[in-house]
Amino acid sequence: MARTTSTQRGASRRTASTTASRGGSPRRGSGTSRTSTAKRGAKAPPRKAPRRKDLRPAGPWVPVAAVALVLVLGWALYPALKLQYQTARRAQGLEQQYQSLRARNAALSAEVAALKTPQGVEKAAREKLGYAKNGENVYVVLPDGSGGTTTTAGAASSMTGAAGPSIVQTVLDAVFGVSTPVTTGAKP
Repeated sequence: MARTTSTQRGASRRTASTTASRGGSPRRGSGTSRTSTAKRGAKAPPRKAPRRKDLRPAGPWVPVAAVALVLVLGWALYPALKLQYQTARRAQGLEQQYQSLRARNAALSAEVAALKTPQGVEKAAREKLGYAKNGENVYVVLPDGSGGTTTTAGAASSMTGAAGPSIVQTVLDAVFGVSTPVTTGAKP
């Protein structure tokens, strides 16, 4: 770079000020914006790379804020989730009732179909009404008087594998206030 004298600097200042007073804009790079290193003719020092901020560990407020956010979302969404869960449980109970009624309906349909044949009528008369053919002896076995009778409906419901609700379902029932209905098995 060439050295600039004070007269040259003054001339460029005057030119810039007269241009500005006439309504124009001063020239870019006028002498007023030069740095002291350019005046001395020395080369500009190399630019340093911008300093990166050190990564600091998150403060204790981050987990607290996350927990607070989860609690606020849970509080806001609880009524909707409760309603959805109660509806799902009610639908599940109705589906179980529907399946048991379908099974009962199928059993009754099979029984009606059997009663339409002469062999089915004879079998029903023998088993349910106790009829016998001429010359046959009928023996009736009565239960003992201990009171420990087992009904076929109770045995059938225990054989179907009606398992109780799972632990997760029990916890969700407690959280959402759903009372588990007592399911009555359909009688055949």
